[in-house]
Amino acid sequence: MSDKAKVLGADQKRKRLQGQLIIVGVIIVICVICHFCTGGKLLSPVNLKVLSIQWTYPLLIGLGMMFIFSGGMVDLSIGAQAILAGNIGAIFVEDFGLGYPGLILGCIGGVILCEMVSASCSVFFGIPSWVAGLGSALVFEAIATIICSARSGATGSAVVYLKNCRVLGTFPWIILIAAIVFAVAYFLFNRSKLGLNLQAVGSAPEVSEAMGINRRKTIIIAALVGAVIVGIGTTTQLSYTGRYTAMSGMGSLAGIFKSLAAILTGQSFGKYFSNPVGVLVGSFIVTVLFNILTLFGVPSGTYQEMTLGAVVILCGILASWKIKGVVK
Repeated sequence: MSDKAKVLGADQKRKRLQGQLIIVGVIIVICVICHFCTGGKLLSPVNLKVLSIQWTYPLLIGLGMMFIFSGGMVDLSIGAQAILAGNIGAIFVEDFGLGYPGLILGCIGGVILCEMVSASCSVFFGIPSWVAGLGSALVFEAIATIICSARSGATGSAVVYLKNCRVLGTFPWIILIAAIVFAVAYFLFNRSKLGLNLQAVGSAPEVSEAMGINRRKTIIIAALVGAVIVGIGTTTQLSYTGRYTAMSGMGSLAGIFKSLAAILTGQSFGKYFSNPVGVLVGSFIVTVLFNILTLFGVPSGTYQEMTLGAVVILCGILASWKIKGVVK
């Protein structure tokens, strides 16, 4: 490598580091300002603990979606997959007494099965991924509703409550799980052959195939990895909240909007952060934003949802300026 190339590389790394420090610094300053505006509540020990727990779900779902989306698929059934798998996991625990193995098998195995169905419709049958995702979401929502409705005849409740096996959703276990998953996702996406092939397929499908990369195999394996991560997120969230309420009419889409905003926010920082770190930062920003809105007394379900929609649109615009051809 020539001296000029070394200097250029060092200059790019310096600018990248500067950008990272500026972004982190701005986030810290905004948090400090909002801390005082909320009467010292935002950065209080109690609220920081709540924030760290609430941060895990959009982070884990976002990391899973990152693997699924980066190959060129836009699977909008992930929220429905989590609802169906979460209810199956709760039933395995409460009705069949399978304990933690049943919880993990139901949640992770359920998401894997659902995602393989949705991804296969797109990869092997040529259906546009967003069409396959929407259709799959309706099917998964219907199955979850049918299961919960059938169970309500015996229990009197259409909501399956997880009363046992709640440790995985408590502090510090939920944080430890999220940290381990992030580390593994970072390695797989940035350092493994799968991650490099996936990025090549997502950015230039024709070129990647000319290079000898099996596009279908790469997308399916990445979808499998993403499904495992989403399944882990479903497990911890179910353990934390104790339930996944069945929905219909695409209501499950709302469950992935925060993660989608996290992904798009991370992509808007693509010049400074790799995708996994971008999702980490994006999910933190989204989580803090909604925590601040709650502390300010902004009603959930109305103005908070409107804010979320605005954030998704804004982040989508910013991401489209930074990255082309990854999310289609």
